[in-house]
Amino acid sequence: MLIGFVTRKPSTLWAIALVGLLASTFVTLDMMGLSWSRLLGLNLWPVPGLGDSGALTGGSAGVPDLKLDVDLFALLFNFVFLLVALLSVIGSKSYVKREEPNQAEYYALLLLAVVGMMLVAAATDLLVLYLAFELASLSTFALVAFRKRDKRATEASLKFFVIGAVSSAIILFGVSLIYVIAGTLDPAGTDFTGLEGIKQMVTSARLTQAGMEPPFIVAVIFLFAGFGFKVATVPFHMWAPDVYEGSPTTISTFLAAGSKKVGVAAMFKVFLVALLAVQVDWLLAMAALAIATQTVGNVFAIPQRNIKRMLAYSSIAQAGYILIAIIVAGLAVHSNDPRSLDVASYGLAGGLFHVLTHALMKGGAFLVVAAAAVLFIGEDIDGWKGLGKRSPFLALAMTVFLLSLAGIPPFGGFFSKFVLFSGAVFASDPAIPGGSPWFLWLAVAGVLNSALSLYYYARVIRYMYILEPTDMRKLEAPTSMNIAIALALIGIVLTGIVAEPLIGYLQDASRGFLTP
Repeated sequence: MLIGFVTRKPSTLWAIALVGLLASTFVTLDMMGLSWSRLLGLNLWPVPGLGDSGALTGGSAGVPDLKLDVDLFALLFNFVFLLVALLSVIGSKSYVKREEPNQAEYYALLLLAVVGMMLVAAATDLLVLYLAFELASLSTFALVAFRKRDKRATEASLKFFVIGAVSSAIILFGVSLIYVIAGTLDPAGTDFTGLEGIKQMVTSARLTQAGMEPPFIVAVIFLFAGFGFKVATVPFHMWAPDVYEGSPTTISTFLAAGSKKVGVAAMFKVFLVALLAVQVDWLLAMAALAIATQTVGNVFAIPQRNIKRMLAYSSIAQAGYILIAIIVAGLAVHSNDPRSLDVASYGLAGGLFHVLTHALMKGGAFLVVAAAAVLFIGEDIDGWKGLGKRSPFLALAMTVFLLSLAGIPPFGGFFSKFVLFSGAVFASDPAIPGGSPWFLWLAVAGVLNSALSLYYYARVIRYMYILEPTDMRKLEAPTSMNIAIALALIGIVLTGIVAEPLIGYLQDASRGFLTP
């Protein structure tokens, strides 16, 4: 934003944002274990992916405790956030018109949102997590209303702001209850506000002894509802279709493929670290929520004629699939048994894998819609008739993204769903501590909903390849749009090709997250 006072040249602002994201992605990949710095003999930072300890945490000698821990889990989410931002910025070069004002603010807000997301993934304290959440949320509120004269964007931003403010207030109320309980239960001053501290408080008998269990359950409910708004789970999903439809499409890409993952990262941290020991209070509720979210998202997507609204409801359903990972990973409460820990880490790996593939699939699909908008095709499905003849690359890319979202092999979406659902199947074995036959219904619901989603995905493919176009003129998307779409396309194909080693890598990350 400060550079905007020096230059307002759109290409310069775009290049600065792109270089910053590329550099950050390069460093993040190195910290995840690619180790180009180690090959050069440079020990610039600990590399959690290589088993280094003390991965960039606060509180060491002479360093204030920042309540952050950049472990492999955080790095995986950071990579996803940076990847989605990178796709959005590349696509923005063509989507955001040169004459549009406030482009410095546009890129600055996008980068600030990414910073907030990365802080959420690394947070080890509820207050830090909340503040990071707000940094990401406030930036995205403004991004949705970037085109101030667009009535749809203004309306979407207002809805997003109101819903976001309500959900933030709910989360803050839950956090404040945790603080009150911690202060009441431990007057000696031990910090129980950190995620691990809450876990210690729950596993001890302090809650019951002090009679604070009812308010603690209320706090859990408020956190459950607040994060449900952020992730757009049923019944807190109402805002998503309107906001995604009204936003500039590159920002819809950022919201659906990246911003929603912030809520997922926070839920992983809160429910699988702080609240793991009280899962009897949330496990069945989350299972019902996961099935309802999948079903409602897919059923409401079927009648949609607007492609962006269809993808928005599809994104709601995808959030329901990811919730399965939290439920299965809850078996880590029996981490003293290697069988339970194996299943829990496998289930969480499926969730992390689907976070990555969903970012590529949904981000790529929204970018195709953005390219269609630039080419004046429109968002209504009727305008997509014969797109396979008019723009073969856009039609092919959209087909791959939609088939992968439906879980069709050999793309990454198939393998991430396979791991996700098979984790629920493994958890249904009663011989495993914590295992129960009802876990199987999560897998059944996931498979049935994936089959249901194929109906409305196939309808789009039918329009593109079977129906004849009303206009036979060839269409060529801008180069930057094609590059962004091609990157997402390569990514979703590559995640299918290297699925086996990637799953093993994610299992290691999951095991480290569940047994810190």
